[in-house]
This record gives sequence, C-alpha cells and structure tokens, in this order.
Amino acid sequence: MGYNKFSINIILRVLLITANCFFLISEYIAKNYVFTIINLAVLLVLQVFFLIRYIRRLNLDIIEYFDLIKNKESGSRLKDAERKNSFSRLRKQFNETNQIIQDIRIEKEVQTNYLNHLVNHINIGLFSFDENGKIQFVNPEAKRILGVNTLFNITDLTFLNKSFAEFLRHIQPGQSEIIEIRSKSTNQKLSINCGLLNLRNTQIKLISFHDIDKHLYINEIESWNKLIRILNHEIMNSITPITSLTKTIKKYFSDGESVINPENIHPTTINRALEGLSIIEERGLGLLNFVSNYRKLSSLPKPQKTSINLCVFFAQIKELFLEELTAVKVELKIEINPNDLCLMADKDQITQVLINLIKNSLIALKGIENGKIALKAIEKDGKIQLSIVDNGKGIQPDILEDIFIPFYTTNETGSGIGLSLSKQIMQMHNGTISVSSSPNISTEFCLEFTN
Repeated sequence: MGYNKFSINIILRVLLITANCFFLISEYIAKNYVFTIINLAVLLVLQVFFLIRYIRRLNLDIIEYFDLIKNKESGSRLKDAERKNSFSRLRKQFNETNQIIQDIRIEKEVQTNYLNHLVNHINIGLFSFDENGKIQFVNPEAKRILGVNTLFNITDLTFLNKSFAEFLRHIQPGQSEIIEIRSKSTNQKLSINCGLLNLRNTQIKLISFHDIDKHLYINEIESWNKLIRILNHEIMNSITPITSLTKTIKKYFSDGESVINPENIHPTTINRALEGLSIIEERGLGLLNFVSNYRKLSSLPKPQKTSINLCVFFAQIKELFLEELTAVKVELKIEINPNDLCLMADKDQITQVLINLIKNSLIALKGIENGKIALKAIEKDGKIQLSIVDNGKGIQPDILEDIFIPFYTTNETGSGIGLSLSKQIMQMHNGTISVSSSPNISTEFCLEFTN
C-alpha cells in the first residue's frame, strides 16, 4: 500500500510538472501575459523542488538505516514509522529488518560467550596463531600447562624447548604428535593435535594439547589401587585363617613356653591338629592357585588368527554345555546373520571367552524359571559383533565398572579372572568387550571385532 502511494505521488507530480511545462511553453510562444508566464515558471520551480525533497526524504531514510547498521546501532529505530504516509510502510520494514539483525547479533554474542566459557573451562590446552606466529587466542589451561601468564607469539615458547616454536610452525593440520618438554621448571610429555582455520583469507592454526604423563599417571594409580584392593582382599582371606589356625595348633603342643610331652597328648588333639594342617594345606594351595591365575593374566600368547565359521563354532560351543544346560533346564538359542558369517580370530582364545561368559550366565540363571541364553552374531558397519544375552539376575549398576578388574568376583567359588582374561584376549584381538544389564530382566555381553 505504501509503495502504491509513493508511485501515485511520483506520477501525479510528474504529470503536474509536464502540464505546467506545456502551459508555460504555450504562454511563452504566444507572449500574451508576462505575469502568467512568471507565475507558471515559479510554480514549475516549486513543483521540481517539492519532487526533489519528496525523493530526498526516501534517500535520507535509506541512508539513516544503513548508517544505523554500519555503526552497529541495531537497537535504534527510524523515526515517524507510525505516521500514515507513503514512507510509513518503508520505515516499518526498515525497523523490522533492524530488529531481526539485532536478534541475530544478540544470539551471536550469546553463542560467543558460551563458547568462550566452554573453551576456558575444559582441561585441554588450546591456542591459535596466524602465519606470522602471532597468538590469536589462548585458554587458561594452555597457560597453566606451559607455565606462562601471557603469550603473544609462539617464539615466546622457546624457553620451554628451543625447537618447540619451529615444531608448531611445521605441524600439519590433522597431524597428532607427542613431544617432550624439558626445562628448569617443567618436564612433561605433551600430546599435540593441529587444526587449520581460514578466516578472512588468513590461515589460523589451532593447537590442542594435554599432559599425557599426568593422565597416564592418574589412570595408572587408579588401576593399581583397584588391583591392590583386590589382591589384599584375596591374600588376607587366606592368611588370616592360616595364622589363627596355626596359633590354635601351637597351643595343642605347648603350655606357655614349655612343650607338652608326647605321652600327655590325647589322640583327639592329634586328630584336631591334623585337621587344622589339612585346612592350612588347602588354603596354601588356594594361594598357589591364585598366583597361577595371576600369571595367566600376565602371560597370554599372541593370537593365532584363523577363519572361524561361526555357525559351526557356535554349534560346538553349545555341544560343550549341552549336558549342563539340560540339567538346569536352560535353553540356549543361536542366532547368526548372515548364516555363513566368518570371523578371523584365535579359535582357542575366543572359545575360552565364550565359555567364561556362558558360565557366568548359568550362574546368573540359578534359581530362575524359564532360563534362556542367546548366542548371537551379526555383521554391522564392517565389524562383527558376538553377543551373549541371558534373562538372569543381572549385574547391579554400582559394580558394572568393577567386573573386569582382575580377581574381582561376587561369586564365592569364582576366581575373579574370567572377565579380566576375556577383556585381555579381546584387546589382543584389537576388539572390545562391553556389558549392559537390567537387573532381573536381561544382561548382554558384546564382543566387537574389526575384521
């Protein structure tokens, strides 16, 4: 509507100017009335002036609008937007566009603040620099790791390592390297990754790094603490009764500091001593078995991979457990997709893994009616997945992280190395083992291989 009014105004003004010119020329040629000619000339000048002013107002509004954008004053508004004239709609459209630009600018600032907050609080060092080595950005973690308060150019890092700056200049995008930093104040090993950004025809290198020694040390200490707790538990379980029983047997044959004469020892006492010695022997053998199991974990042979037809392989596994499955009335179902799926792996080692997992499933199904175990194999995204699923008691969420720790077990008769051994075998196959469990519903162990 506003545009139509503007067009009509221009057309009317042009028509009036044209008519005025016609009458002015006619009177000038006829030379009848000089006063009329002067009036028509003045009117023409006024009409042209008002037309120019009318168009100039539009130009000034446009210039004002772009000045607001140029000066980033998107919160301002063009005046007289509510007045009902041919320019009101244009002003209104300008103001609405200005509001959209303002909203976009605010959203951009919010995102920028969020990203800055995120980058400043991650525990990975980040900094970027241009082709001249000038630092564009550096986060607090990078300053902490490098031991600097300010960083203006990568040449400022020569105090850490003389070749460090040169290394950063030549590292390629997508490249990952480990470099050792030695100086008077620090000695650390950094894992460095490089990315490349193109900003306004300028190449910016983005460097991310972290102290791998620190991370490895923390993880190593945590692993050792877990293992020591388990070892302490197992050894104390054997040593405590042995020590107690030894003291008891010692009392059978001594009275304080003196030894009891053989003729004064009752046959019942001898029998009790022999029973105690049998228990000590049993616990000693248990400790020897414990050490033997530990050696199994630390001396696994390298996998000898062959092609395994999983249909035949699963049938052999099922045959191994057929008698036990029948005795406890548990159904073992095999699912393979496709039917001719083959796996490159060490058959003996994978057999050991599946035996361990199926035994665990049978323990979990103890006392469960309609117990079921599913042995599955599928090929997905170029990887082969073997799954063992049961509907047993399941695993409580608070111990899911501990079940793969050596010697950890919730089974009184278990050694606690089955799952640890399985995990080590999978790692040696460059594969993974994972578990998901919903107590009293289902538990699934998944073995994933990259063929």
